[in-house]
Amino acid sequence: MKERIKRGLESFQRHTYKEFETLYQKLETQQHPDTLFIGCSDSRVSPERLLNAAPGDIFVLRNIANSVPSIHAEVYDTTTLSGIEYAVLVLNVKTIIVCGHSNCGGCAAALSGKQGLSELPYTQHYLQPLEGLCEEVEACAADEPYKGKAKLMEELNVLEQLKHLKEYDFINERIADGRLELEGWRYDIGSGKVERYDNTDEQFQPIIASEKNRKVQ
Repeated sequence: MKERIKRGLESFQRHTYKEFETLYQKLETQQHPDTLFIGCSDSRVSPERLLNAAPGDIFVLRNIANSVPSIHAEVYDTTTLSGIEYAVLVLNVKTIIVCGHSNCGGCAAALSGKQGLSELPYTQHYLQPLEGLCEEVEACAADEPYKGKAKLMEELNVLEQLKHLKEYDFINERIADGRLELEGWRYDIGSGKVERYDNTDEQFQPIIASEKNRKVQ
């Protein structure tokens, strides 16, 4: 075991756990998170830090490129689907957030095409559902530099996963009667800013106004 990992565990047991000891004891036999956060496995994207969440606040699912399997997929990712099913039907979460991020390796790998994944057969298979999005990016942003294409890919990917969620009846039933809402986010790692997709404006908008804008107001 790396010494850094051991020191981190020791710090948790001596300090963090002690700080939240009463809460952890309450959580020992039950959990009541109100939010399901579907994010990327990327080490730079920590949902708990991003939301400053306490233990028990959010139910987290992470995978490459924050993906949700389509109901029409030939092979289901049962790990992700069972997590979504459990969060909605058992935990009764009120919100599902699909959060993409800047410099997403999964989106970049999909954009690079199959030739860039020749030595990663499992990843190549996993990213096949994103091929249609790559074609859309190339059609809409053919003259954009790579950075612009990557950002568009990350945004379109979030919207695609929201569409996949709405393919499931148990989710649509709860959206229809107001028990559940879906949100699409994109987190910019370098700036710390998070944008949410606005269905009215049909674009991603900052959730928190910048300091400059707040001063103007």
